[in-house]
Amino acid sequence: MGEPDKRRYARVETCNLISYVCRDDDGCSLKQGMGRALDVSQNGLLLECGGAIEAERISLMSADPEDRLIEIEGEVAYCRPGPNGNYRVGVAFSGNPEENVRFAAGLIKTFHYRRRKTTGAQKT
Repeated sequence: MGEPDKRRYARVETCNLISYVCRDDDGCSLKQGMGRALDVSQNGLLLECGGAIEAERISLMSADPEDRLIEIEGEVAYCRPGPNGNYRVGVAFSGNPEENVRFAAGLIKTFHYRRRKTTGAQKT
């Protein structure tokens, strides 16, 4: 039997494009890129990207179903090589609880909206 999940909040599977900016302690940009959120909770997300993230601070940005920008600041908890040659980055949100939930809910809504739109288009 596997290890029990010790996470405080449940993870919800997603597949959202995420733009990120790695920042230093002074808030200056170090590196930017694109990745995708593989799962999200109200406390953080799992980001898959093409290169290793070595910064401790990261800004995450995505678009909601109305194409409005949603963004949050976070702290990199870990960065590990993934199974497909990409990297898996654990990010803990550093916003207040309302900001964290708003960002997570925006990703989840966008994921389901786009999946319904794609699935509906294939059925017609």
